[in-house]
Amino acid sequence: MKQPFLIISIFFTLNLLGQNPEFKNLIDQIADYEVPVNFEYYFLVPESLEQPKIYDSLQNYQIRELKMMDKNFPVNLVYEKSDETLNWNNYDLKNVEYVPDKRIKQTSPPSSKKVRFVKYNIGQKEYDSLTKNREPHTLIVKKKRFWSKNKIWENDKFFAELKKAWRIDKERNIEEKVYFQFSKPIFSKNGKYARVSVFKNWRCNGRGFTALYRNDNGQWKKLIEFNGMVSQLSMSHSRCEDISIWYE
Repeated sequence: MKQPFLIISIFFTLNLLGQNPEFKNLIDQIADYEVPVNFEYYFLVPESLEQPKIYDSLQNYQIRELKMMDKNFPVNLVYEKSDETLNWNNYDLKNVEYVPDKRIKQTSPPSSKKVRFVKYNIGQKEYDSLTKNREPHTLIVKKKRFWSKNKIWENDKFFAELKKAWRIDKERNIEEKVYFQFSKPIFSKNGKYARVSVFKNWRCNGRGFTALYRNDNGQWKKLIEFNGMVSQLSMSHSRCEDISIWYE
């Protein structure tokens, strides 16, 4: 009985992580192009981006160009609908850190960062280790014991330490500056073309688009972008760019 159970378990694992390998292949290649080359990884929202409604986003001359490239180009792919969403955790995408699932879905980097206080005379080696291995969106800030947390904003020396920690975090943890979202790919019937929507969210704004891709011998090439989208975060009591923290 052990051998059949083992075979079933292996099959289930492979099916879970490798289902629809064309999805993984396409998204990995899009990420290679869209994610900055100096990123070691990128933050991805686990739930796939909902496909925006598309009506007449392509101009007639653009459709003619697609037809000139391939007289059998499936124009219906531009307008095809899909309401299904995916969980990218199931697709074993490469170089990915997933944005944690929360009750309120987080699709952009938080507007504030958590502060973790450490002793002021901490050794440099220990400080570097803490800044390297801390939780995402967390600042490691040196604090003298007699600095009151309640009056800490009145302390110029603390504010200097805070700005220093903010600068270090900004320089070292560049991957945390942007969250990526990808829609579920929609493929043409022959599998040669695909449509995907991409959105990049920064702390204060976001930009996205829908694109058509063509498979050339296993390599997906972007043909055209359309349906450009932008978002802007506004705050009532401060500017989004301001240093904003919270601590326990």
